[in-house]
Amino acid sequence: MFRFAIINAVYPPEPVVSAQMGRDLADYLAHDGARVTVLCPYPSRPLGVEYADFSPSGALRVDCENGVEVVRLPSFRAPQSKFFTRMWESWSFGRQVCRYLEGEMDEVDVVYANTWPLFSQALIARHCARRGIPLVLHLQDIYPESLLGKVSRWSRGLVGVALTALDRWIVRRAACVVVISENMRRTYVENRGMASEKVIAILNWVDERRFETLPARAAACAHYGIPEDRFTFLYLGNIGPVAGVEGLIESFHAAGLKQAQLVIAGDGSSKAACIARARSLGANDVRFVSDPDADNVPLLQSLGHVCLLPMRKGAGLSSIPSKLIAYLLSAKPVLATLDAGSDTARCLHEAQCGWVGEPEHVEWLAAKMAEVAALSLASLNEMGNLGRVYGLKHFSKAGGVQRLASVILESAKDRGKKG
Repeated sequence: MFRFAIINAVYPPEPVVSAQMGRDLADYLAHDGARVTVLCPYPSRPLGVEYADFSPSGALRVDCENGVEVVRLPSFRAPQSKFFTRMWESWSFGRQVCRYLEGEMDEVDVVYANTWPLFSQALIARHCARRGIPLVLHLQDIYPESLLGKVSRWSRGLVGVALTALDRWIVRRAACVVVISENMRRTYVENRGMASEKVIAILNWVDERRFETLPARAAACAHYGIPEDRFTFLYLGNIGPVAGVEGLIESFHAAGLKQAQLVIAGDGSSKAACIARARSLGANDVRFVSDPDADNVPLLQSLGHVCLLPMRKGAGLSSIPSKLIAYLLSAKPVLATLDAGSDTARCLHEAQCGWVGEPEHVEWLAAKMAEVAALSLASLNEMGNLGRVYGLKHFSKAGGVQRLASVILESAKDRGKKG
């Protein structure tokens, strides 16, 4: 029987796709006969959500969930997006993980890590390298590139060089690196010098069974107190600095649409600023909804006629945002503002289920909102259904979890052959 350690920086009940994927993977491997231990912090995402059943006590907590041992470690948590506290969170969680592995899990066949960059990754990579344990490292974005916007401009050069070197050191100590897009794969092969066979692209997934029966829009509007008689643009997800939600508010206000509303569903570090911006503009048709229950994502998405996917310049070049998958599976057309060369833009063009414009372009988005709001519901439904077909083909749970599990199992078998 194989023994696997799954290290996830987020884990249910957090309503984050990476959290759900970690549980899916753990359940799959345990059902396959492996002994699985999940190491994760106490829940803290998104910012502003409290988890009364998981109040940190300063001690680790061990639960058995569906045959999987889940160990919650008392590491420092930083849900607010600030550079230095996020780095401390990364180091703290990595150190707690290594202490637990050293003290409680001497015999591990493979360590799988979907964890905070970069210090947590480095500590875990060093631990595995010293003990000859294969490490399957799952990357959700390219670092330090995604971090540099959070430090002052004068320090980016020095910080960027040092952290890029650290990232290169980390990935070269992994048995293999799993990335979530072809652009990411090219970066790690061409810019980090990794062997192509060690970098595997596996798209993120969402459990498509949650979207088999799509809730009626009338029921969703009644549940959340949203007017049903207005054309609705919906943003669902983390309201953080990368998302550019304030730009959505400005564009919607500039469009001057009558009988339309913008619903922003989620929490995050920029939510207060977005609420303040809507008030300062007098945008009374911008409504905010909060519901951290991941099971209610289909219900929330039923509010919208069109779903919005904004990203700041450069932010979408290396990854595919998880909200896109849920948008597609909910059969909603997508209006996106992001880099034209991104994998996300490619997906939308291939699916023929939406529109892609330049990021951070308020005037373009305002004009496109007015154009989209004038379309017939039949046209919007047709585009949404095309997106659902594409989503089921490329982002289903069954295919994704099986591919990821096979990578871990192969790493365990390779170690056995070498042993």
